[in-house]
Amino acid sequence: MANTYTDTGRVWAAVPLLRETLKAHPNLAEAHWELGYAYRFGGMLKESIEECERARQLDPEVKINNSAINSYLYSGEYERFLKSLPQTESIAYIVFYRGFANYYLGARDRAAADFDRAYKLEPSLYTEVGEALSRNIAGRSAQAIDILRNLEQKIENRKVRDAEGIYKVAQAYAVLGDKASALRVLRNSIEGGFFCYPYFVSDPLLESLRNEPEYKELMDLARKHHEDFKREFFDQ
Repeated sequence: MANTYTDTGRVWAAVPLLRETLKAHPNLAEAHWELGYAYRFGGMLKESIEECERARQLDPEVKINNSAINSYLYSGEYERFLKSLPQTESIAYIVFYRGFANYYLGARDRAAADFDRAYKLEPSLYTEVGEALSRNIAGRSAQAIDILRNLEQKIENRKVRDAEGIYKVAQAYAVLGDKASALRVLRNSIEGGFFCYPYFVSDPLLESLRNEPEYKELMDLARKHHEDFKREFFDQ
């Protein structure tokens, strides 16, 4: 239930549920993991890392194939993030995130290869973002934009509420220089419950948006949500 709350814009309800669960079951690895997941939606990256590391100490296999310690990535610890991923070439989610970390590190050829492999394994919101970035690396920016346009339409038609995944669509639009689309999707992500403000303001993939008036407005909104979240759950 807590995972569903976080995924559907109700992270405020997820945190107390998980904390109560951990009072009764302090060594439940999955509860620590989900709490770390919720914390990163609220921008509490240090606390998110602590919870996810605790989860993996308790159970090294917890959520190993369908989740990652993204708070390493969002804190700029790209190499640490790469080392935390399982060594597999057969799980699209993991291969995509390996490509994403390589992209941040500037290893664009390796990133493109990872993105292409992930997309072939399983087309999804994440891997389609990766495929758009791969096309852009290859100099086919028009194709990349088409992928993102089609992906955005699918998100709308299917009523997808994965606000963290939607943020990656905004990142890709920003990289491609489509500022209007990037800002539109960024707003959807923040209003959908992903307000990881410390990541937003340091994310190099959003660099093209920094001087846009709407970007400042959106960062003010994300900061308010983040500060309210911190005040509610940590400043007591």
